[in-house]
Amino acid sequence: MVERKILNRIRQLVRRIQARPVEFDNDVIVFHKHKCIYVPIPKVACSSIMSACADILEVKFPESEWKPELFQTNKWDHLFDRQSVIMPKSRALAYTDYWKFAFVRNPWDRLLSCYSEKIREDGDKENFTAGVSNILLPFGVFRSTMSFEEFARTAVAIADDIADPHWRSQNTFACRGSRLWVDFVGRFESIERDFQLVCQRIGTDCVLPHLLRSDHKIYRECYSDALCDLVARRYRRDIDMFGYQF
Repeated sequence: MVERKILNRIRQLVRRIQARPVEFDNDVIVFHKHKCIYVPIPKVACSSIMSACADILEVKFPESEWKPELFQTNKWDHLFDRQSVIMPKSRALAYTDYWKFAFVRNPWDRLLSCYSEKIREDGDKENFTAGVSNILLPFGVFRSTMSFEEFARTAVAIADDIADPHWRSQNTFACRGSRLWVDFVGRFESIERDFQLVCQRIGTDCVLPHLLRSDHKIYRECYSDALCDLVARRYRRDIDMFGYQF
């Protein structure tokens, strides 16, 4: 009975989330030379694309900082800032003739990837506390011993306006209000091909590296029917907008 009440409460929260679009002034990367804008979406190969952006922008990373931890702790921000290319989306709106692109990911797979990365008993001491990523600690509800189903049910009950960006709806990055803001949406599932389309469009030649590659099970093996449905309700706008299915 208690579990049913909790599930009903979660469903009510999901319906409230779906009822209103949420917009955030997230940071974007502006390529003035190529007149384009990249809209990063967490858990969609951001580290790899950021590395490629550095090559395209000819940002020189000190050798001591060129390592995966650079991206895990967002230390790349100050390096890009030297080129004045990171800015809030609200400022980037001024570049009306710039071509904008983003990459999205299957919502069920993205949520599993978030769990695999943020709940880890072997997490390093700098970014984890007792097996939980420090970015999750303020919520006070995540534990290193929780199963994926527990994590997923907890995460989807947190509305976009307070959710961590790693599981926030992807449309909140790529849209302005209820309308798609970017001109091109690439897919994580075909990222190498789609990234080459981006390179062709902006007139550059760049190889996409594979950084911080997640290592988790096939997502379909990790969902019960009930959990699959719950996640579908939570990310209905993403699923409809970007054409995903379980």
